[in-house]
Amino acid sequence: MTPPPALIETMRLEDGRIALWPGHRARLLASAAALGYPLEARDLEARLSAHVRTAVPATRAWRIRLLLAHDGGLRLETAPLPPTQVPVRLALAARVLDGRPCLDEDEAWLRHKTTRRPWFADAAAWLARRPEYFDVIFGNAAGLACEGSRCNVYLRDPAGLWLTPPVRHGLLPGVQRQQLLDAGLVHEAALSLADLEAAPALRVSNALRGWLDARMDDGGRAPA
Repeated sequence: MTPPPALIETMRLEDGRIALWPGHRARLLASAAALGYPLEARDLEARLSAHVRTAVPATRAWRIRLLLAHDGGLRLETAPLPPTQVPVRLALAARVLDGRPCLDEDEAWLRHKTTRRPWFADAAAWLARRPEYFDVIFGNAAGLACEGSRCNVYLRDPAGLWLTPPVRHGLLPGVQRQQLLDAGLVHEAALSLADLEAAPALRVSNALRGWLDARMDDGGRAPA
Protein backbone atom coordinates (compact mmCIF):
# COMPACT_ATOMS: atom_id res chain seq x y z
CA MET A 1 0.00 0.00 0.00
CA THR A 2 1.39 3.41 -0.98
CA PRO A 3 2.00 5.62 2.07
CA PRO A 4 0.42 9.07 2.23
CA PRO A 5 2.48 11.84 0.62
CA ALA A 6 4.95 13.91 2.60
CA LEU A 7 4.56 17.65 2.99
CA ILE A 8 7.45 19.66 1.53
CA GLU A 9 8.96 23.08 2.04
CA THR A 10 11.89 24.02 -0.20
CA MET A 11 13.74 26.95 1.31
CA ARG A 12 16.66 29.25 0.61
CA LEU A 13 19.31 29.53 3.30
CA GLU A 14 21.78 32.38 2.99
CA ASP A 15 24.00 34.10 5.56
CA GLY A 16 22.64 31.76 8.21
CA ARG A 17 18.99 32.80 7.64
CA ILE A 18 16.09 31.09 5.90
CA ALA A 19 14.44 33.49 3.50
CA LEU A 20 10.67 33.93 3.95
CA TRP A 21 10.66 31.60 6.95
CA PRO A 22 7.39 32.93 8.47
CA GLY A 23 5.59 32.08 5.22
CA HIS A 24 7.09 28.60 5.03
CA ARG A 25 6.24 27.98 8.67
CA ALA A 26 2.65 29.17 8.30
CA ARG A 27 2.01 27.12 5.15
CA LEU A 28 3.50 23.95 6.60
CA LEU A 29 1.57 24.24 9.85
CA ALA A 30 -1.68 24.99 7.99
CA SER A 31 -1.28 21.99 5.66
CA ALA A 32 -0.31 19.71 8.54
CA ALA A 33 -3.42 20.75 10.45
CA ALA A 34 -5.68 20.37 7.41
CA LEU A 35 -4.36 16.91 6.52
CA GLY A 36 -3.93 15.56 10.04
CA TYR A 37 -0.12 15.35 10.04
CA PRO A 38 1.26 15.72 13.60
CA LEU A 39 3.53 18.75 13.90
CA GLU A 40 4.42 20.95 16.85
CA ALA A 41 5.62 24.45 15.99
CA ARG A 42 8.26 24.45 18.75
CA ASP A 43 9.70 21.11 17.61
CA LEU A 44 9.83 22.37 14.03
CA GLU A 45 11.70 25.53 15.03
CA ALA A 46 14.16 23.61 17.21
CA ARG A 47 14.97 20.99 14.56
CA LEU A 48 15.50 23.54 11.85
CA SER A 49 17.57 25.89 14.02
CA ALA A 50 19.85 23.03 15.07
CA HIS A 51 20.29 21.95 11.45
CA VAL A 52 21.21 25.45 10.33
CA ARG A 53 23.69 25.92 13.19
CA THR A 54 25.49 22.60 12.93
CA ALA A 55 25.09 21.19 9.42
CA VAL A 56 25.28 24.07 6.95
CA PRO A 57 28.22 26.48 6.46
CA ALA A 58 27.10 30.10 6.24
CA THR A 59 29.48 30.99 3.40
CA ARG A 60 27.09 30.53 0.44
CA ALA A 61 23.47 30.02 -0.56
CA TRP A 62 21.90 26.63 0.17
CA ARG A 63 18.74 24.75 -0.71
CA ILE A 64 17.04 23.12 2.26
CA ARG A 65 14.27 20.64 1.55
CA LEU A 66 12.06 19.83 4.54
CA LEU A 67 9.84 16.75 4.35
CA LEU A 68 7.15 15.98 6.91
CA ALA A 69 5.81 12.41 6.79
CA HIS A 70 2.21 11.54 7.63
CA ASP A 71 3.36 10.11 10.98
CA GLY A 72 5.18 13.32 11.93
CA GLY A 73 8.67 12.20 10.92
CA LEU A 74 10.76 15.16 9.82
CA ARG A 75 13.66 15.00 7.37
CA LEU A 76 15.96 17.82 6.20
CA GLU A 77 18.00 17.64 3.00
CA THR A 78 20.61 20.27 2.11
CA ALA A 79 22.44 21.03 -1.15
CA PRO A 80 24.38 24.00 -2.56
CA LEU A 81 22.25 26.44 -4.55
CA PRO A 82 23.82 27.55 -7.84
CA PRO A 83 23.00 31.00 -9.26
CA THR A 84 20.15 31.42 -11.74
CA GLN A 85 20.69 32.99 -15.15
CA VAL A 86 17.92 35.44 -16.07
CA PRO A 87 15.68 35.85 -17.90
CA VAL A 88 14.64 32.26 -17.32
CA ARG A 89 13.13 30.36 -20.24
CA LEU A 90 9.57 29.00 -20.05
CA ALA A 91 7.43 26.71 -22.18
CA LEU A 92 3.68 26.20 -22.22
CA ALA A 93 2.58 22.72 -21.23
CA ALA A 94 0.25 22.52 -24.24
CA ARG A 95 3.22 22.96 -26.53
CA VAL A 96 5.60 20.41 -25.05
CA LEU A 97 3.62 17.67 -23.32
CA ASP A 98 1.44 14.90 -24.69
CA GLY A 99 -2.09 14.26 -23.47
CA ARG A 100 -4.22 16.87 -21.72
CA PRO A 101 -1.89 19.48 -20.17
CA CYS A 102 -4.42 20.93 -17.75
CA LEU A 103 -4.62 21.31 -14.01
CA ASP A 104 -7.92 20.59 -12.29
CA GLU A 105 -8.93 23.63 -10.26
CA ASP A 106 -11.03 21.33 -8.03
CA GLU A 107 -8.03 19.16 -7.08
CA ALA A 108 -7.57 19.82 -3.36
CA TRP A 109 -3.97 18.51 -3.33
CA LEU A 110 -2.90 21.41 -5.53
CA ARG A 111 -3.35 23.70 -2.50
CA HIS A 112 -0.73 21.79 -0.51
CA LYS A 113 2.96 21.34 -1.32
CA THR A 114 3.50 17.58 -1.13
CA THR A 115 5.26 14.68 -2.83
CA ARG A 116 1.93 13.86 -4.51
CA ARG A 117 2.43 15.58 -7.90
CA PRO A 118 1.21 13.23 -10.67
CA TRP A 119 0.04 16.16 -12.80
CA PHE A 120 3.64 17.43 -13.02
CA ALA A 121 5.38 14.08 -13.67
CA ASP A 122 5.64 14.54 -17.44
CA ALA A 123 6.84 18.11 -17.02
CA ALA A 124 9.56 17.01 -14.60
CA ALA A 125 10.79 14.40 -17.09
CA TRP A 126 10.68 16.92 -19.96
CA LEU A 127 12.62 19.52 -17.97
CA ALA A 128 15.23 16.97 -16.89
CA ARG A 129 16.05 16.41 -20.57
CA ARG A 130 16.14 20.16 -21.33
CA PRO A 131 18.13 22.04 -18.68
CA GLU A 132 17.96 25.23 -20.76
CA TYR A 133 14.33 25.59 -19.60
CA PHE A 134 13.44 26.79 -16.13
CA ASP A 135 9.83 25.59 -16.07
CA VAL A 136 6.69 24.49 -17.88
CA ILE A 137 3.56 26.63 -17.38
CA PHE A 138 0.16 24.96 -17.04
CA GLY A 139 -3.41 26.11 -17.54
CA ASN A 140 -6.74 24.64 -16.48
CA ALA A 141 -9.51 23.17 -18.64
CA ALA A 142 -10.98 26.66 -19.14
CA GLY A 143 -7.73 27.87 -20.74
CA LEU A 144 -6.80 30.02 -17.74
CA ALA A 145 -3.19 30.22 -16.61
CA CYS A 146 -2.39 28.45 -13.33
CA GLU A 147 1.27 27.92 -12.44
CA GLY A 148 4.48 26.20 -13.41
CA SER A 149 5.66 22.87 -12.09
CA ARG A 150 8.09 24.72 -9.81
CA CYS A 151 6.98 28.37 -9.83
CA ASN A 152 4.16 30.88 -9.83
CA VAL A 153 3.79 33.06 -12.92
CA TYR A 154 3.16 36.81 -13.44
CA LEU A 155 2.60 39.17 -16.34
CA ARG A 156 2.85 42.95 -16.60
CA ASP A 157 -0.28 44.51 -18.04
CA PRO A 158 -0.33 47.63 -20.30
CA ALA A 159 -0.82 49.83 -17.23
CA GLY A 160 2.38 48.47 -15.67
CA LEU A 161 0.71 46.32 -12.99
CA TRP A 162 2.06 42.85 -12.26
CA LEU A 163 -0.73 40.25 -12.24
CA THR A 164 -0.82 36.61 -11.12
CA PRO A 165 -3.58 33.96 -11.30
CA PRO A 166 -5.75 33.44 -8.19
CA VAL A 167 -5.42 30.20 -6.22
CA ARG A 168 -8.98 29.16 -7.10
CA HIS A 169 -7.93 28.59 -10.72
CA GLY A 170 -5.77 25.64 -9.65
CA LEU A 171 -2.38 26.40 -8.12
CA LEU A 172 -0.23 26.25 -5.03
CA PRO A 173 -0.23 29.40 -2.87
CA GLY A 174 3.50 30.04 -3.13
CA VAL A 175 5.38 31.61 -0.23
CA GLN A 176 7.20 34.12 -2.45
CA ARG A 177 3.92 34.83 -4.26
CA GLN A 178 2.22 35.64 -0.96
CA GLN A 179 5.03 37.98 0.06
CA LEU A 180 4.66 39.87 -3.22
CA LEU A 181 0.89 40.10 -2.75
CA ASP A 182 1.25 41.30 0.85
CA ALA A 183 3.72 43.98 -0.28
CA GLY A 184 1.31 45.22 -2.96
CA LEU A 185 3.80 44.46 -5.73
CA VAL A 186 1.45 42.09 -7.54
CA HIS A 187 -2.31 41.61 -7.82
CA GLU A 188 -4.52 38.61 -8.55
CA ALA A 189 -6.39 38.48 -11.87
CA ALA A 190 -7.79 35.88 -14.25
CA LEU A 191 -5.18 35.36 -16.98
CA SER A 192 -5.41 33.17 -20.05
CA LEU A 193 -2.53 31.24 -21.57
CA ALA A 194 -2.87 33.56 -24.57
CA ASP A 195 -2.39 36.52 -22.19
CA LEU A 196 0.93 35.05 -21.10
CA GLU A 197 2.12 34.69 -24.68
CA ALA A 198 1.11 38.26 -25.55
CA ALA A 199 2.34 39.93 -22.35
CA PRO A 200 4.95 42.71 -22.67
CA ALA A 201 6.87 41.22 -19.73
CA LEU A 202 6.79 38.02 -17.68
CA ARG A 203 8.17 36.98 -14.33
CA VAL A 204 8.10 33.83 -12.25
CA SER A 205 8.74 33.26 -8.57
CA ASN A 206 9.48 30.66 -6.00
CA ALA A 207 10.90 30.88 -2.51
CA LEU A 208 14.18 29.30 -3.56
CA ARG A 209 15.03 31.63 -6.47
CA GLY A 210 13.00 34.78 -5.77
CA TRP A 211 11.13 36.89 -8.34
CA LEU A 212 12.76 36.43 -11.75
CA ASP A 213 12.41 37.96 -15.19
CA ALA A 214 11.25 35.32 -17.67
CA ARG A 215 10.51 34.82 -21.35
CA MET A 216 8.12 32.46 -23.07
CA ASP A 217 9.55 30.18 -25.73
CA ASP A 218 8.72 31.38 -29.24
CA GLY A 219 6.25 29.53 -31.43
CA GLY A 220 2.60 28.56 -31.48
CA ARG A 221 0.94 26.49 -28.82
CA ALA A 222 0.02 22.93 -29.74
CA PRO A 223 -3.59 21.87 -29.12
CA ALA A 224 -4.41 20.17 -25.82
